[in-house]
Amino acid sequence: MNDDPSALEYTGERMVPERASGRTFWEHLGRYRFARKFARGRRVLDIACGEGYGAAALAKAGAASVIGVDLSAEACEHARSKYGLDARSGDALAIPLPDRSLDLVVSFETIEHVDDPAAFLDECARVLAPDGVLIVSTPNRPVYSAEGAHNPFHRIECDEREFEDLLRPRFKTVRLFTQFPESSGWWSLRGLAAERSPWLRIKGFWRLSTWLCPAKRREVDPAIRNSAVDVIQTDEPFASALFSPYVVRPRSPWSRERPYYLIAVAEGVNPPTG
Repeated sequence: MNDDPSALEYTGERMVPERASGRTFWEHLGRYRFARKFARGRRVLDIACGEGYGAAALAKAGAASVIGVDLSAEACEHARSKYGLDARSGDALAIPLPDRSLDLVVSFETIEHVDDPAAFLDECARVLAPDGVLIVSTPNRPVYSAEGAHNPFHRIECDEREFEDLLRPRFKTVRLFTQFPESSGWWSLRGLAAERSPWLRIKGFWRLSTWLCPAKRREVDPAIRNSAVDVIQTDEPFASALFSPYVVRPRSPWSRERPYYLIAVAEGVNPPTG
């Protein structure tokens, strides 16, 4: 772990590249690797931008403009100082931006922290142009909080149906993706990346998978931590991606995967009702 004294405090919830655990580091980079492909030429908001590395990566990916909004004034000041971002202190339930002023809103691990997820999504829809896109992630409650586990930072968690039910009234199309499979069917290649992979019964599988996919190792090279923005610009090589739980993949009922995280790409804003 990098002990950079200029890094933000790491509480275990906000991702700080220099200090986060290996799993937290790669989970978050995997989401921004996915989102960067939507950013080119678009006016982008990263809501709950935190430390700023993700918004900076979206800017580097070719966004027309990027604004970061976070409840923490300290995090916004850090993002401005470190990355030169337009980072503004603000509440996710009252986004400090005009109606229809954005093309893409990115919201990673935010919705579970707010008291009113529906109001949060209304705000995301409000600031998006009619053909805008929202990319939003959330823990998948049946897996993430199985067996009585509880994250004290979370207010509300969703299962897949609840997540879709929140999004579909507000957007014309909703596509679901997943990240970090806890398990999957033995017949699916997703089993290679699953936490409880059936392949783990084969001697040498773990060593092979961590050799092909270094992100599965506990420690993260400090040089990689210090270049998170650049790492986000590249995809994992094919062989590594097969074994990586951090790659964002289309939802696959056929595989019977049980993911820790759900990611939605919601496109086309429905007119508000009432």
